[in-house]
Amino acid sequence: MKTICAFLLPALFFPLILSALECSVCKKRVYGKYVVSSNKDVFCSRKCFRKTLPRCAKCSKICEKQGYTLMEKVFCSRKCMQNFFHCASCGKGMSRIITFKDELGKKILICPQCSSAPRCYFCSLPGAKTTLPDKRNICRKCNSSAVRDPEEVKQIFNTVRKNMHAWFSFDNTHRIELNIVLLPELEKLSAELHKPEGSRQLAMMRYQELFKQKLNLFGKVKEEIKTGELCRIYVLSHIPRKLLSDTFAHELTHDHLRHNIGKVKNLADEEGFCELTASLYNAKTGNLRINRQKEVNPDKIYGEGFRKMRKLYIENGKNLQKTMEYLR
Repeated sequence: MKTICAFLLPALFFPLILSALECSVCKKRVYGKYVVSSNKDVFCSRKCFRKTLPRCAKCSKICEKQGYTLMEKVFCSRKCMQNFFHCASCGKGMSRIITFKDELGKKILICPQCSSAPRCYFCSLPGAKTTLPDKRNICRKCNSSAVRDPEEVKQIFNTVRKNMHAWFSFDNTHRIELNIVLLPELEKLSAELHKPEGSRQLAMMRYQELFKQKLNLFGKVKEEIKTGELCRIYVLSHIPRKLLSDTFAHELTHDHLRHNIGKVKNLADEEGFCELTASLYNAKTGNLRINRQKEVNPDKIYGEGFRKMRKLYIENGKNLQKTMEYLR
């Protein structure tokens, strides 16, 4: 009797267990044959089971066979995966990815080949495969908008200067000498200036007053009479177009301060005000990405100076002239 009971109990309860099963998709009772997934979910048919399978992020087909997963996305084939992700540097499709963060802290996808290439002088991302005459490395994207023609550089300078006069009432009458230089010359000229942390140097402004000395009968200097001035802006060649406009707006603000405030004692305040004016110029020209870079710039002179001047500018009712008076 014990042998019979041991045999009959499973036979009696098996149908009851089956009838208690429910399809994970359509919620119908499951009888007879059914499908069980790897995580033990039950489905009444293959049709219901297919509804739970992921779709390819590229072609949207159901991934029935073993697919590929990359960056939390599923693909039905390696071809689809390569056609979905493109290297931020060379633009080619890729099935292997290395991530970097750009100047805004945003995740950027780079292929293994570009990841081992030098970093771009302008955007700081790896994959710079072009070398400029002064040994600066530049990536494909920055190189595509780099201004090479000296006449175009001068044209952009004149446009920015004209706009600064129209929008902010900046001086527009005195002569400013524009010099397009290579990196070694700019570094030599600005050897004593503050260099932004982990950043590139693009330009500098130099202001010099010219004096004539009057001597007394004993040959000593009696007085000095101002006879003129030299206003010079030195700028690197091959700067991307939008970055070049931002650079000129910054340097022209230095020039404006020399003619209206004189030499500002606090370097962070002066550089911060120049960054503020450049950001206002960028806002009018739709160049907002560079402004976001200014907002997160960790440099104590340029970054913190900008954030201080921007706060003061807002407190002053967004009055640029009133904010400039703070620098006196």
